[in-house]
Amino acid sequence: MRRVMMFLNPLLIHSEQRRAQVEQIAELLSGYGSDVHLQETLSAHSAGQQAREAVAAGFDAFLVCGGDGTVFQVMQGVAGSEATLGVLPFGTGNVIAQNLKMPRNPLRAARMLIGAKPREVSLGEVMLNPVGHKRMRSWYFFIAAGMGVHAALMNLAPTGQGKRRGGRLAYFVGGARLLVEHPVQAFQIDLRRSDGTTETVEACEAIAVHVAEINRWRSGGDPFASWLRVAWVPPTGRLGLGHASFHALATGKTGTGGWGGLPFAQYVTVERMICRPLNGNRYAQPLLVEADGEVLGASYTVIAMSDRKLKLLWPEAGHARNSSHL
Repeated sequence: MRRVMMFLNPLLIHSEQRRAQVEQIAELLSGYGSDVHLQETLSAHSAGQQAREAVAAGFDAFLVCGGDGTVFQVMQGVAGSEATLGVLPFGTGNVIAQNLKMPRNPLRAARMLIGAKPREVSLGEVMLNPVGHKRMRSWYFFIAAGMGVHAALMNLAPTGQGKRRGGRLAYFVGGARLLVEHPVQAFQIDLRRSDGTTETVEACEAIAVHVAEINRWRSGGDPFASWLRVAWVPPTGRLGLGHASFHALATGKTGTGGWGGLPFAQYVTVERMICRPLNGNRYAQPLLVEADGEVLGASYTVIAMSDRKLKLLWPEAGHARNSSHL
C-alpha cells in the first residue's frame, strides 16, 4: 500500500474513542511506509465519486472506516480499477469483515491488513430505476441484493440513527415489528440458472447472495464464483415468512411440507434474477429493492453477475502483526 486513502463515515467515527482509533491506524500504516490521507465521505451517496476521483489522482489503496453500507458506496468508484480496497469494521453488521474472518476491533483488523494480499473477487450488479428517477442506474454489490420484507428492514432507519443507537438489536426488533406490521406481498421472479435454463416463479421474498455468511445465516454464496445463490420464499403470509426465516437461520431446512403446510426457503444458483410486480396486483407498500443493506429503489430490478472485479485485501486467517501490542 503506497498511497492510502482512508474513507471515514462521519456518522460512525463520531466519538473521541473512534477518532483516536482512526489516528492510531493511520500512524500504524505510516510506520510501514504508506502515504496516508484521511477523507470523510461527504454524503451517503458521494463516496463512490470521491473514490473515483482518488483513483484518478493515483491512490492505489482504499481503507473504509465504516460499515457495509460505506464499503458499498466506496466500491462503486473502485470496482474495475487496479486499486485495492480494505475493510476496517466500524459499522453495525460488518458482514464483509465477518466473511474475511476479521476481528470486530478496528485496530486488530488494521494489523491484519498490513500483511494482507489483494484477491480479485467477483461482483454482482443490480440495475433499477431509483425512486423519483426515470433513467435506469446500476450499482455493484458484494454481499447480496434482493426484494421483499428484508429490504423494508434495511429501510427502517435511513438516517442511520436507529442502527447507531440500537446496534444489531435494532435489526432484530425491527424485523419482528415488520413481520407484524409490514404487508407480505407477492411478486414475480425470472431466474436464469448458471446452466442457461430459465424459470419463472412467484415469491414474497427473494435475495441473491454472494458471500458464505450473513450473520447467523449460512447462505452458501461464493465471492469468487460467477454465479449468485438465490434464496426465495413462495407466496405466504406472516406466519409462513417467519417459519421460512427461522429455518433458514436456525436449521437450514429447505424443500416443501413444513409444519401445517408452511413453506421453507428455496435455493437456486443463477446468473441473473429479475424481480417485478405481478400483473394486476395493487400493492399496499412499494416493493423495495436493496443491495448490501442499502435501499436503492422499488418495484422492478435486474440482479446479475457483473463483468467487473474488485481487488479486495484478504487477510490470512488468524494473522495479525504485533497483535500482542493491542
